Formats: sequence, structure tokens, C-alpha cells
Amino acid sequence: MSRRRLAAVAAFTLLPGTALAGTAHADTAEITIATCAPYRTMTVGDADSCGADVLTGLFTGLTRFDPATSRSTYAVAKSITTKDNRVFHVTLRKGWKFHDGTEVLARNFVEAWNLSASERAGNAFLFEEIQGYGTFEKSTRRMSGLKVTGSHTFTITLTKPFGPFLNKLSHVAFSPLPDSVLKNPASFQKKPIGNGPFRVVSWSPSSTSVLERFDGYAGTVKPSVSTIAYRAVKTGAAAYSALLSGEIDFSGFLPTSGQLTDVKTKLGGRLIHRAGGTIQIVAFPTKVAANADFRKAVSMAIDREAITKDVFFGVRVPAHSFTPPVAEGSRRDACGQVCEYNPAEARKYLAKALASGFRPPAVLPLYYNADSVHGEWIKPLVAGLNKVFEGKVKFTAKAKGTFDAFERMTRSGKLDGMYRAGWQLDFPHIQNAVGPMFASDGIYDGRIYRSAKFDALLRAADRERSSAKAIRLYQRAEDQLVKDLPAIPLWNYGDVAGYSERIAKAALTPYGWLDPMTVKLA
Repeated sequence: MSRRRLAAVAAFTLLPGTALAGTAHADTAEITIATCAPYRTMTVGDADSCGADVLTGLFTGLTRFDPATSRSTYAVAKSITTKDNRVFHVTLRKGWKFHDGTEVLARNFVEAWNLSASERAGNAFLFEEIQGYGTFEKSTRRMSGLKVTGSHTFTITLTKPFGPFLNKLSHVAFSPLPDSVLKNPASFQKKPIGNGPFRVVSWSPSSTSVLERFDGYAGTVKPSVSTIAYRAVKTGAAAYSALLSGEIDFSGFLPTSGQLTDVKTKLGGRLIHRAGGTIQIVAFPTKVAANADFRKAVSMAIDREAITKDVFFGVRVPAHSFTPPVAEGSRRDACGQVCEYNPAEARKYLAKALASGFRPPAVLPLYYNADSVHGEWIKPLVAGLNKVFEGKVKFTAKAKGTFDAFERMTRSGKLDGMYRAGWQLDFPHIQNAVGPMFASDGIYDGRIYRSAKFDALLRAADRERSSAKAIRLYQRAEDQLVKDLPAIPLWNYGDVAGYSERIAKAALTPYGWLDPMTVKLA
């Protein structure tokens, strides 16, 4: 749990299905996508998991994510240069238009970001590296780190060097807004005006919003579909039924609790199932597990494959790294044997820890918040540990209060046992996987880890101007994590989606939404 979120809450509850009215495709190049009604204000700065998928087609930022690699490539930006990874000089491509025909200028980015940051929108934290974030004058409502230097140029100054900041810029929160919306932000709710590949025809996020291809789009990659209807559904069962009947063409809400086999059978090659950007871990307070060999023994005594199969029906994917696979810089097996189920080796590492003089508590709890379903996987995990260690160490599952109370306890550092934790990527890059949770000055407040060597590697990577060299430094930092193992990677939450026979090809963004630019019709 961080001050942001532990992504363990679904966009909506999967309840028994209700009928979903169908609409015939009036155009062979039209598709219908199942989405969910947003629970926050529908703006680029406040968009949540229900709503940001729609905005993905409406807006294009300075950069855009390559869905195959998660790397950012230039979009509206012609160039972004820096000499120190602290001050970035941005030059825009000229002639890029909003859907109302006005040109996208530097001020449209700067003032849009200032608006989101000043209103403390849901995604405002993404601007936190920018100088002046959180301290700007109320009279100006502007961050001092943003300066318009010309009609198509501006500078971004951060509080300290942070090369991966550029990887954030593909997030919809960094989209530009036209002058009309900047003057009257409330107008966005009636009919958003973007600069992306699709423009709004009708707007009703709580029911159905219709977007059509914007012929004036200046991007080098063009959409192949002419119209997209985003239809808000109330249940995953309803979306799945409509997908099978052909009433909708894409859904990221598929039944997975015991029905994934059925889904695979019925959708076949039209099913997308991959590890997503959220990782579940078990964290160790240093005072109760101050021995790396002991922590490694615990990790190798966890049967990740069995738990993800039996408890999560194969939806979640065993983790073999601290970095989710959707992130740039991730490696397939960074954790090595430490994250492999190996009871014999686990007992050897326990024996090594005991031989060194380490003595674990008589009973070692694994804590979780009582107002959650985490007990469903924690109880079999604990049972498995007790079986592997044959009574030499006694583990127990222990529920503790509400989520808020549980989070306060993890922050206090007073827990006398292990606890479940996790992280959802803010942007798909290895830094965001290892930095926030484990750096000494990281924003995660569970006090998991303190390592001068790890911190030094992160700082060096943050300063490194070569992205390839920076990735290697972040990977060395992750190697240090594996060596010290202050926490155990368990599994990544899975992204599961499916599409109809009308679609030949489709891919997800790093955030798990449909990338409308990847859709190819059959």
C-alpha cells in the first residue's frame, strides 16, 4: 500500500449479468467497446480506470507509448532535450490541431498541467517532480518549473535530476487542452475537445460515448476504424455475454473466477491475457527478519504457480522480478532461483540462517487487512510455508483491522511480522517499479528497505542521460534488491481482455486499456 493505492480493487464488481441492449454496426469500420462509468470527474487530470480508456483516443501528448515495448516515442513533441535530466527543453511540431481547428501551442500544455496540479486532481501526483508542485502561489496557480518560451517551445524544470520523467509524458494526464477549455474547464464535461486521432460525436460517459476518426489528425500513426462507441456496462457478465453475441467488439471485463477456461475455449486467439502493471509482495520489517538467507528461504518455500492457479484461476501471473513485464527495463527472470518454488533449497537456506545465529520469532505472523479478500491467498501461502519448514518455523495468517488501520500500522514500523503489500505502476518503467517502494526517500511509506548502495545506483540512473545506460543502472539496483531481498515478489495482477470476430488484431496500452490505434478489422 502506498499513499497512492494498492491496485486490488476492480473497476466494478462482477455480479450476475443483466441484459445489455445491442446496436447493429451501421458502418463496417465501427466498433463498440465495453467500458465502465467513471467514478471521478472525467477530465485528463482526474481520469480513473473507468474513463481514461475513452480519453486515450481523444488526446495525444508530447509522446505516446509503443504498446509492444512500453517505450515512449515522439508524438506532438518534435524534440525534448536536456543536458542534466533536470531542465528539459520541449519543441512542438507545428500545425498540430485540436478538434475545434485551433493549433496546439506550448501554452496549451503548460496551462493544462497547471490546471490539473492546482485543482489537486486525481492524477495531480504525476506532476510532483516539477519544480513548484504543491507550493505554487494561489494567485497564479502555476508551477514555477513550467515556462513558455515561444509559441511552440517551453521548458520543464524538475526539483532534481530524474531522467524517467520523460516516460511519464505519454500518460493522458499530460495532454494539452484547447483555449476554450482552459477558459471554461466545466465545458469539458459537456463535450471534450482533444487533439487525438478521434473526436467526440456524442458524450455520455455514464452510458454511451461515440467517437469518430478525426481526419485532421497530425499523428504519423493513423487509426483504421472510423467510429468507436464506448458503452458503459454495469457488470462483467453482461459485457462478456454481449461480446459472445457480437453486440460489442471488445471488453476488458471478462469473468475470471473459475471461468477463465471457458473464456479461453470460446474466444481462442481472441483472448488477451498478460501480466499487468501491478505487483503483489510480502514485506519484512527488518527487526523480525533481519537475515537475508531466512528471507530467501521463505521466498523459495512459496508455490506461486499453485496459488495463482488454485486461488486466482490462472489470471494472476507468478512474478520472477520486482519489475512487471509491461515496464521498460523489465527482465524475464531477474529474481532467479530465489523466486522459484524449491522446498529443499528453502530448507537449506533456513538451516544456513539458523547456523549463523539468527533466531526467528516462535510464531511469525503474515498480516493483512481484515476488510479484504487477501485472506483467500494468504492462508494457503502460510499453510504451504508450514509444510515446507516442517515446524522449524511457525507461520500464521493474521487479519488486522480495516485497510486504513492496517496501512497506519505498516507505516508505524511496529508490526511484529510480515505483511502483504503491493504497487501499481504510475508509468511503465523499471524506475517506477523499484524506486518508489525501496528507495530510502521513496514515496512508499512502509519503511521496507534502507540501502546506501541501492540508493546510489538509483541516483546515478536518474542522472544518466543515456536511456540504455540508465536502464542498466536501474537493473543493477534491482539486482541489489534480489541480493538483499527486503520483500518477496509474488505475482503480477493479470490483464484479461477479449475481442469479437470483427477484429483481426488489437493490443493493450501499458495500463491495460485498449489502444485504439492498434485495432485492425477482419
